[in-house]
Amino acid sequence: MPEKMQFPPPPPTVADGDVIVPGVPDQPGPWGTIMERQRLRALALEKARRACEALKLYESLPKLHSFHASDAKIRVIRGSNRSSKTVSSAAEIARAVTGTDPYHKYPTENGRVFCVAKDQREIGQVMYRKMFRAGAFRIIRDETWPHPWRAFRPWVKSDLERESEAKSAPPLIPPRFVKHISWENKGASVPNIITLHNGWELSFFSSLAKPPHGADIDLAWFDEEIIDPDWLPEMTARLVDRNGKLIWSATPQAGTEQLFSLSETAAEETTKERPIVVEWHTLLEDNRYLTKRQKQEFAATLQTDEERRVRILGEFALMSHLVYPEYHKATHNVPFFNVPADWARYMVVDPGIQVCAVLFAAIPPNEKHVYLYDELYLENVNATMFGREVARHVEGQTFQAFLIDSHAGRTSDIGSGLTREYQYSQALKDNAVSSARSGHGFLWASDDVKGGILAVRAWLRIREDGFPKLRVIRDRLPNFEREIRLYHHKRKSTGEITDDIVQRNNHQMDNLRYLAMHEPKWYPPQKPKKAESWAVKQLRLKNERKRAKYGRDYISLGPRGGGPSF
Repeated sequence: MPEKMQFPPPPPTVADGDVIVPGVPDQPGPWGTIMERQRLRALALEKARRACEALKLYESLPKLHSFHASDAKIRVIRGSNRSSKTVSSAAEIARAVTGTDPYHKYPTENGRVFCVAKDQREIGQVMYRKMFRAGAFRIIRDETWPHPWRAFRPWVKSDLERESEAKSAPPLIPPRFVKHISWENKGASVPNIITLHNGWELSFFSSLAKPPHGADIDLAWFDEEIIDPDWLPEMTARLVDRNGKLIWSATPQAGTEQLFSLSETAAEETTKERPIVVEWHTLLEDNRYLTKRQKQEFAATLQTDEERRVRILGEFALMSHLVYPEYHKATHNVPFFNVPADWARYMVVDPGIQVCAVLFAAIPPNEKHVYLYDELYLENVNATMFGREVARHVEGQTFQAFLIDSHAGRTSDIGSGLTREYQYSQALKDNAVSSARSGHGFLWASDDVKGGILAVRAWLRIREDGFPKLRVIRDRLPNFEREIRLYHHKRKSTGEITDDIVQRNNHQMDNLRYLAMHEPKWYPPQKPKKAESWAVKQLRLKNERKRAKYGRDYISLGPRGGGPSF
């Protein structure tokens, strides 16, 4: 047998007397002087600490590998509770600010990130803890020599049998990176600004407050519900200068409308080569770092089907109380086409103060469908501006009737005392816009909300021929599309859904109700007036010149007349 290999003895420890004593010379030994041995020991300990730092041991879910690799402007992780969406987002932020992102999407130093949560409690208990405290995930020593630390893998039988040996992972952002923390509320672990040694700066905000203006940032992270809707447009503006990115992780139990819109946008952009918005939908079942028992225990605490849909399946709570859940783009949209001249056209107006919404519809001769072909969404508009915009928009079109919200139309302005309906009618008259049945004025639309909703639902329902009555021309009515996806019933604090409608995102929805209650019909187009012949036109112009010369009482006696007769 080969001779056993001999190793030098390990370096002495402090217990072995490796202590510097004042007045005693530091004598070199087989492992160097005492100071050298202490430095070597410190370096070994630091190397061991860094080897088990959380970011080095972090293993993302297979479904979220593409999330970390994506270079999209806006990334959304929507999912159920305990589906790893917040941990994955926190790991992405930690990689960015520590300069360790393997895909090199961010600057390695001197960057800025805004972290926004619902309120200060969410900042302290979720965002700060996930990034700066231990326990974002669990780690365990590998069974193979030299037994390095790695992520705990409960789906592996050998790891599950050693679950008691697993421990909390160190912080995602190690303390060695932190230079200074400015606290908003230190007792509640709510930071204001955290500065790192590499120049990165993390600022924390509550979404109950207004967003800051004027800053330029590299990264923004929204976690869960964002209260003030100004945060999303303001942050996207703050990201422009540095070509920054936004991450939003949420369980959509609060029915956040902006998150729903981003989800819809992501679905529409899936076919694009470089989409601006990308969404990942993660489920509790996808989180393999939780044991089967943990998942079952969590699911057992949920009492209603709606809670299970939102908290386990990650569906939008908003979907459970939509007014028109029957509406789907795939079913109701049609490709763009030019509306034929012989179709009957209608214009419906909701003359709001902040938003004046106009909906345009066309009825074919067979009356099988109602086509919505265009819209106007005018903000902070007056009657003059309304008339000018409508005239520009409908040039060359002929209409059967104009409809208006009777309640809003009867409202009078404080200054002039004139009703809004009268002012809008005069504006159409001034711009030579008229219809066959209502002239420059309007027909009053029914304000029966419940009846109107039933009428719209009848239009949305698939009929025996396989098609609904309502058809919408694709990509021509973005505000209508947005509103119908968000138009929903009020819900009580107990969770009970009421018949009342949330009075937001309802301008075009009101117009749709008015149109459905009016039951628009097809009418043959008006015959154009016969063109005036050249001879008649010359005679008319001659008579007009003589009336201008001799006065209004001038009467022509015909081509042989001897002159004016009075």
